[in-house]
Amino acid sequence: MVTIATSKAANCRSLSPVTNHRSIKLAKLKSEPKTQIERIAAVHPKYAALVEKSNELHARYEELIAEIKPLAEQQRRHQISWVAQLPKPPKARPVVRHAGATALLGDLVPEQQPETVSPPPPPPSWPGEQRLNALGEEAEAIQEAIKLLLPEVSKARKEYSKLVATQCGVEFTAAVERIVDAAKALGDALLSHHEFINRQREDGISYSNFRPLNLEVFGDLADDFSPLKKLILDAAEKKHVGAGKIPSWKMPIDIAYLQNGD
Repeated sequence: MVTIATSKAANCRSLSPVTNHRSIKLAKLKSEPKTQIERIAAVHPKYAALVEKSNELHARYEELIAEIKPLAEQQRRHQISWVAQLPKPPKARPVVRHAGATALLGDLVPEQQPETVSPPPPPPSWPGEQRLNALGEEAEAIQEAIKLLLPEVSKARKEYSKLVATQCGVEFTAAVERIVDAAKALGDALLSHHEFINRQREDGISYSNFRPLNLEVFGDLADDFSPLKKLILDAAEKKHVGAGKIPSWKMPIDIAYLQNGD
């Protein structure tokens, strides 16, 4: 069961403008976790545990690879040396008595010696062989563990992301609203500029004397595909703002007539 933190400030990084008041900054630092893992754990403890274990495994794997590389090079040099061409001692095979026969005979036969049941492995052919084998086994185990973790981490990350989006959604929507309001204000200012220049044009004035700005990049403000209108429509479609925020701009004339200054 996922536990949702009760303090929004502990899990949402503020999207509002940064304040210069030192007292507010200090209060915020005290209320927020100090690390990313602490922020995750406050919302989704299991995801935090998975992330920590994944980071731990990856770090250990990097350590193993760093130690394996020089040993692997030593092994390569040994394999091409004349020592590697010498006959190798035969590998001892375990001798295990038939369980049924042993039960029938009981104490009539002596117990098997441990070295017969589990004979020791042959001595290493070069000094680092045992260490290399041990490192290789650990590295393989870590790789398999990481494979098992991947789907769990992905699943927990999605759950965590939904929880954070729920907690911080209001704050994000407020940030989007500020963008929409700024886009609307800019569009209104652009429209005011266009209407002014158009009045000069209609009066037969060569308005190049005003040194008008080149605002062609904003296109026809009434067009749904113009940058500002598209931005506001996108915010409305995603339910960040209501339809009342969509402006009803209307260009006084095609913007091409407002650019050459004649």
